[in-house]
Amino acid sequence: MTSKAVSLFSRVFSQNRAFASLRETVGERDATLLYEPKFQDSREFPEYTTINVRIQGHDFGSLEKYQAYIHKTAKRFGFSVPDSYAVAAQTQKAITYKPYSTVAESEIDLSNYDRVVRLSDVSAPRFSLFTQIIRAHIPVGVTMTIKEHEKADEDSRYIPDQLLKQKQEELKALDDPNVRRNLGWE
Repeated sequence: MTSKAVSLFSRVFSQNRAFASLRETVGERDATLLYEPKFQDSREFPEYTTINVRIQGHDFGSLEKYQAYIHKTAKRFGFSVPDSYAVAAQTQKAITYKPYSTVAESEIDLSNYDRVVRLSDVSAPRFSLFTQIIRAHIPVGVTMTIKEHEKADEDSRYIPDQLLKQKQEELKALDDPNVRRNLGWE
């Protein structure tokens, strides 16, 4: 190529370069929006305030492991776990009888263990998936109940003190005017 051809070639391209490029007209953009644009999600989902996941079974070891599994899974789903506790075990007697008689052959004490995992700030869409996952992994012999927290659930957690209840009844009785007269206080 001659110098005359090169100068003509450079002049043509320099004239085209006078137009702004697409990048220059658009300006700088966020690189994260290159492949997936951000959309505003205006949907609002209901949120449960407090949920109790109660599990019961006769095998102490599998119940403890399953309680730990529920706790870890809830944390992975972003739920807060304010409380995870054991409820007092209930014992029942199982009696086997000799065939065709009423004579007892053996007696067995069966303990029914009970654990509760309390969840709070639970969004409804995540909660349905959470329940499906923990139900799919439930061990044999374990029953599970999922419900919203109530005051009765909190009361069943504690073992009643019979001596304390007896003294409270005595104090209430002392407020009765008839009991005070019988004791000679009035």
